[in-house]
Amino acid sequence: MLQVHAHTYFAQFTKMSIFNSDVPLVVLKSLFMKYDKDGNGSLTMDELKIMAQDNFGMNKTKAEAFIMLVDKDGNQRVTFQEFYDWLKSGDRFSNIDDCSRFHYVSKAMDMFKKFDKDGSGRLERAEVHELLLSIGARREQLDAGLKAIDKGGDGTVSFSEFLDYLNWLPRD
Repeated sequence: MLQVHAHTYFAQFTKMSIFNSDVPLVVLKSLFMKYDKDGNGSLTMDELKIMAQDNFGMNKTKAEAFIMLVDKDGNQRVTFQEFYDWLKSGDRFSNIDDCSRFHYVSKAMDMFKKFDKDGSGRLERAEVHELLLSIGARREQLDAGLKAIDKGGDGTVSFSEFLDYLNWLPRD
């Protein structure tokens, strides 16, 4: 019953109006659970891509940007909390729908993927060093550069940390 009611609720709104402060938490959880096929409490990249394309009408490129923006920790899985935090942020879809903002997100995605050699969704130490060398850093600056970008302090850089480092977009 909850799934049916939530689905009906979502069908009445566009992606831009749906995630305002009046949307009940139960509706957002229902949407999340609809795509959490294995019921493990997180969405895989494939599950998020289907959500982005089916519910939000995004093309492949915008769906990929959506995924990279929502997956704050870069572990290639999105928890409900990450999903909820992104939806309630001031940006929501603006970095995807605004052409000039999306241009910068797209450039950042391309750059990030170029250096994410193993496709892990995170830049490891060697990958960050390669990135820093490509922009003119000296070898003795590499570890300090990694530390400056890696706000989480785990020795890797998520796309979110990378985007913050670039400082190309207004961020929360």
